[in-house]
Amino acid sequence: MIRAVIIDDEKDSIDTLKWKLENYCPDVSVVSSFEKPAEGVSYLKKNPVDLVFLDIEMPMLTGFDVLEELGRDIPFDIIFITAYDNFGIQAVKFSALDYLLKPVQNKELKEAIDKHLKKLQQKIPSEQIDLLLNNVQAERKGKRGRIALASKESIEFVDPNDIVVCEANSNYTNVYLIEGRKRVISKTLKEFEEMLMQFDFFRPHNSNLINLARVKEFIRGDGGYLVMENKMKIPVSKNKKEELMQLLA
Repeated sequence: MIRAVIIDDEKDSIDTLKWKLENYCPDVSVVSSFEKPAEGVSYLKKNPVDLVFLDIEMPMLTGFDVLEELGRDIPFDIIFITAYDNFGIQAVKFSALDYLLKPVQNKELKEAIDKHLKKLQQKIPSEQIDLLLNNVQAERKGKRGRIALASKESIEFVDPNDIVVCEANSNYTNVYLIEGRKRVISKTLKEFEEMLMQFDFFRPHNSNLINLARVKEFIRGDGGYLVMENKMKIPVSKNKKEELMQLLA
């Protein structure tokens, strides 16, 4: 049984999430919930839990403030609860941490719990917490953070500009880096597109997302394709060619 805690300043949100967990996630037991984040911090410092549902936007202490209060070595997993346009959602995505959007959907909640159960390590590595908090600070200053490329073997933290091409691979994505390495990451290409579009990435074809700064050449023949700095050849869809030319001009 997963021992869970909910920290959210909205009582209705807590009650709704409790009900959904009771009815759709029998492996989860909500041992406590808090509308005041400071009380939640105090509880977590004294009691063992497995999973915390943590709201990002709360008065007095945000979800990120809660993490800072708890310190680097957090002995449990976290699922953030947030609205899509809330501050910090980009930092959460970049840090390869899990989140649910309000209002929480049953299917997404069950998938998040299944993902938690499948994790080899039921807590967040301190390096990942550091990355999240650093990315939050970068976002506040309007700067670019680093992105976590998480696989079963490791978590690598890279500058988005070091990514040359992201290539669809079913429910995974092949990520090609500037030094010639390839990482297979358990995120879809659409998820990478949502994270990287603001950093001058472009999807010229259904199967590829490219870093515009890493385009070396556009070849007009054979329907048109791009040659990237790592020598990969990326096809360009007819309906994307005009937009791409404008971006590269």
